[in-house]
Amino acid sequence: MIKLENEKVNKEKYYSVGYSVELKKYILVDVVTWIAWYNRYFEITEDEYNSFGTIELDNIADLLHKEGNNSGRFLFSDKIEENNDEQKLYAGKCGIRWGNG
Repeated sequence: MIKLENEKVNKEKYYSVGYSVELKKYILVDVVTWIAWYNRYFEITEDEYNSFGTIELDNIADLLHKEGNNSGRFLFSDKIEENNDEQKLYAGKCGIRWGNG
């Protein structure tokens, strides 16, 4: 999990939003409830971040969850197989490491 400033968590919808200082971007973190839970990270706007607690942001979170790593807003995933080389660089800037590979 990456560090987000001013993080806000929606426990019912399994997502959170905040600001990544490392990436200089607002981020929506989607929790994927799979065999082993993991996170996918998406870029959002400051206005979307400020809309936390609204149906509008819940709908964006639902859409990003459905699109997954095919979304144009997808930054990277905790699951290494979902990332290309550029996405691995983003993850590395945020301190995510997958071992020696």
